Amino acid sequence: MSELLSLLGVGIGAFVATNIDDTFVLILLFSSPYILARNVIIGQFLGIVLLVLISSLASLLALAVPPFVIGLMGLIPIIIGIKRLLKFRKRSETNYTMKKEYLSFLSVAAITIANGGDDIGVFTPLFAKYNTAPEVTILVTIFLIMTGIWCLVTYYFMKHPFIASRVKVLSHVVTPIVLIGLGIYIILDSFVFSFVL
Repeated sequence: MSELLSLLGVGIGAFVATNIDDTFVLILLFSSPYILARNVIIGQFLGIVLLVLISSLASLLALAVPPFVIGLMGLIPIIIGIKRLLKFRKRSETNYTMKKEYLSFLSVAAITIANGGDDIGVFTPLFAKYNTAPEVTILVTIFLIMTGIWCLVTYYFMKHPFIASRVKVLSHVVTPIVLIGLGIYIILDSFVFSFVL
């Protein structure tokens, strides 16, 4: 029983520690008029599942995922951010086919994965240590439950009128800038980390 509680504590702690930075990104994604809430949730789940798969495969193969590979994925949020800034400049044009303006869940998943270098860095040794089928199942279940909680809390946080009104006013400009900044941070952080190693 104590081993189970210990594993629960480790799993929850690892998720919280590696996903605190995702909170602000999720707030911006939920507040954007160009992204459906369901696409944010599906994309976040898909991104976390892929990060878990990468981490578990890396631990099984006893290989460390090269940080620069994740770093290059920082280009994804940069491209999305630049695209959003260009669209913001053309807002005066017609509002045709709104569905084409929505960011897909695959783009959200790509942002989650690109920002997931720390997830891989923490999850890989975790899966290497807790490698039995029951332990892996418990860890994966914890990560999925925590992803759901993270999305729900962030979504309802955004529904607070005071917060939502202020974030939504700035989201057209702030979201692309934060995405570009996030991409630059991911690239710089992973390349610096790879040189340190």
